[in-house]
Amino acid sequence: MEQEVNQHTILQAILELSTQMQVMKTDLQQQIEAVEARLEKKIDAVERRLEEKIDAVETRLEEKTNLLQSRLDSVEQNLSQKIDSMDTKMEILSLELLETKADVRMLKRAK
Repeated sequence: MEQEVNQHTILQAILELSTQMQVMKTDLQQQIEAVEARLEKKIDAVERRLEEKIDAVETRLEEKTNLLQSRLDSVEQNLSQKIDSMDTKMEILSLELLETKADVRMLKRAK
């Protein structure tokens, strides 16, 4: 009979340990799920911050690109005007030189 009591006691202890292990397992699963949920929230927050920062950088880059393009357009326009002015001056100088040469030749012929 004592052997039955011991077996019964051992079985009861095993059952209690099994129940405790099941409770611990459930508790650990809940803790893991809670940690995963917190990590997901933190990851989402980091992603949002990164997206905001990337958007801000893209906006600044676009503004600087537009400013640079505007400056380049202004320089190009200014340079184009100066080239046109120089072309006109060269044309006038060429015509004046041509007229001066013609006058010199006519004078030489007239002598």
